[in-house]
Amino acid sequence: MPAHFSESDLARLILSTRLRDLSDELRTAVAEPDSPVAGGAPPGPGSTLAERIWQLLDGEIPALQDALVGYLRARETPWSWIAERTGTSEDDVRARWGRIDVTPLADPQASAAALDEWYVRQAQVEPLAQVADPVSRLLGDSVPQQERCLICAKYAGEPVPAWAGRPVPPGGHLVDDGTWRVGHGPTGFWPRGTLLIESRRHFLDHTEISPDEAVSLGLLVRRLTDPIKEATGAPRVHVWSCMEGTPHFHTWLVPRVGEVQSGRAFIGRPGHCTEAEATEAVHAIRKALEGREPTEAGA
Repeated sequence: MPAHFSESDLARLILSTRLRDLSDELRTAVAEPDSPVAGGAPPGPGSTLAERIWQLLDGEIPALQDALVGYLRARETPWSWIAERTGTSEDDVRARWGRIDVTPLADPQASAAALDEWYVRQAQVEPLAQVADPVSRLLGDSVPQQERCLICAKYAGEPVPAWAGRPVPPGGHLVDDGTWRVGHGPTGFWPRGTLLIESRRHFLDHTEISPDEAVSLGLLVRRLTDPIKEATGAPRVHVWSCMEGTPHFHTWLVPRVGEVQSGRAFIGRPGHCTEAEATEAVHAIRKALEGREPTEAGA
């Protein structure tokens, strides 16, 4: 047990981990489709959604209650208080939870860090959906939404998922020259100093890029890479583009910040940052850009 984690701290971590897992389970259950039933009968015991909910009620809710009582007892909450909330006698709650056996955390420090990351992501972004209409598509005769360009929609003022970014990114755009927009990436998904290059013109990928756009993109990546390193202290800046999130040309410049694994493992889990950290990084990159000669910047 780390010296700085009290019994109450550990109990809170166990409770928080249960809450996180249950939150994720309930969130995904909202858009869980029912299993097909022969003959068009209403969903029955074989329903995926029904099975999921019953499993939560039978297993996760009692386990959450156990974790809550463990936390309360670690904070020296009297049995009488717990009995009052459960509507039972003090003897009953002592009998049920007096020898509560809560599975300890293998690595409390790692668990706390994982909860930090989960909370920051959930506080800033709505859950990622694989489809635009995860709930309404399950109801009645709804018509599935057509694929749309989230980058064009974002700048048109339409609501978009948080992973698509905002029309005005943290710290404002570093570049908006009529061909490209450059701003910080969504903070819930990217480390400080990550820049997103978006084409002003709507096109898909390098097969549709014009010769002038191709030249200016290369110069822009060259222009931005060293200031990102200078502002973040990153030894490497990963440059990649796949257009899987939305069918509109965009390129990511992602600094490998901090003690993280390099290479492909990094890009699969690059980290996240706060709005304040992103804004500070953008200001530092802007200052680094202003300190360069135009010829060196590729302007």
